[in-house]
Amino acid sequence: MPKVCRSGQARTLTPAELERLVMAIPSMPVRTLCQVMRFTGSRVRETTLLTWACLHHDRIVFRRVTTKTSTTREPLIGPRLAAELVAYREWWCTLIGTAPRPSEYVFPSRTSTTQSISPQAVDKALRKAIRVAGLPTGCSTHTFRRSLATTMAMQGIDLKTVQRFTGHTNLNMLARYIDVSPERELSALATIGG
Repeated sequence: MPKVCRSGQARTLTPAELERLVMAIPSMPVRTLCQVMRFTGSRVRETTLLTWACLHHDRIVFRRVTTKTSTTREPLIGPRLAAELVAYREWWCTLIGTAPRPSEYVFPSRTSTTQSISPQAVDKALRKAIRVAGLPTGCSTHTFRRSLATTMAMQGIDLKTVQRFTGHTNLNMLARYIDVSPERELSALATIGG
C-alpha cells in the first residue's frame, strides 16, 4: 500500500518512472542527490550529509555518524552514477569558482558549502517533480530506496547483495522494503490454480 498522509510505505517506481522523475527535477544538486539515492539505496538524511571526502572513484562512503544504523556503508558506484558525479563536480566547480575541499558538503545549502542542503528542501523539490512528471501519489524521498531494493530483488539479485546497498541490519527488515508487483501476485496465484 502506498504512503498516504505520512502513513504506509513509499511507493516503488520502475526504472523508467524513476528516470522520468529525476529528469523532472530542474535543480542540478537535487537531481544528482536523487541519483545517488537511486543507485545506492541511501536515505535522504545520509545523502545530504555526504562530504567530498566520502566520494571515491569506485565507492561512496556513508559514514556511521550519518547512517540510521550507525554503521559505515560503502556501496559501489556504477558507471552511470560515476558519470553523473563527474558532471556534477564540474558544475559545482564552475558555480563555486574553485575545486571542492574534502570537508565541504557535496550538496550544500544555498548559502554555504559548509552547511548541507536540508532533507526538507529535497522533499519539497521532489514533490514538485512528482507532479510535473505525472507520477502517482505515495512517492517520497524513500521511493528511491524501496525501488532499488524491489528492482534488484525482482531481477533475481540475492538479498545479501541488496543488503550491501541498503545497509539493512538484517534480512527480515530488508524483506519488508521489497514490494511485490501485481503481475508477480497473479503468477503466484497461477501456480496454485487460483
